[in-house]
Amino acid sequence: MERFPFTPDYGVQADSVPRVRKAQFGEGYTQRSGDGLNPVLRRWALQFSNLTKVDADGLEAFLRARAGVEAFEFVTPDTAWAVTAQPFGVGDGARKQWLLQRPLSPEVPELLVPAADWTAPPTVYVAGVAQIEGTTYVLSASGLVTFTVAPVVGDALTFTGAGELVAHVVCEEWHRTAKGFNAYDVTATFQEEAG
Repeated sequence: MERFPFTPDYGVQADSVPRVRKAQFGEGYTQRSGDGLNPVLRRWALQFSNLTKVDADGLEAFLRARAGVEAFEFVTPDTAWAVTAQPFGVGDGARKQWLLQRPLSPEVPELLVPAADWTAPPTVYVAGVAQIEGTTYVLSASGLVTFTVAPVVGDALTFTGAGELVAHVVCEEWHRTAKGFNAYDVTATFQEEAG
């Protein structure tokens, strides 16, 4: 599946669209249930401003080639992250589990969030020595690290990794505006696919 190669402007509107099955019964009773394994799908209203004709043509050609039918990968806005030697704990000789956490953004390094949605499993270090996943530790998709042997008292625990949240989307509608010579705006709505 091909990845969308353009980056939208800041100020993206993201909506969640629940898919609900609803059965109406007598006397006003209603039964509701989620439709499918992924009943809450996301939709993004995107803006691409001040594009050159070449970039606007390229963006539109990408969308036109898929014609609202073929899905493509889209890196959801503001989800890409990368860290090097990010601390996540200090060994105490007893504790074996820690959650990998990363700064929410480089501008606010003290605000930490779980380091999930990685592009490749992070490398975990104990006292600066790279550990071997599956041998010295196990890493869950949520970012929980479980060591086979508790790290020694005072050993710094760090990790290096990168990630991003990728959605499979379709684009059934887009608009292009010529603002002037070699200046175009494009708006598009991406809808997440259930599969």
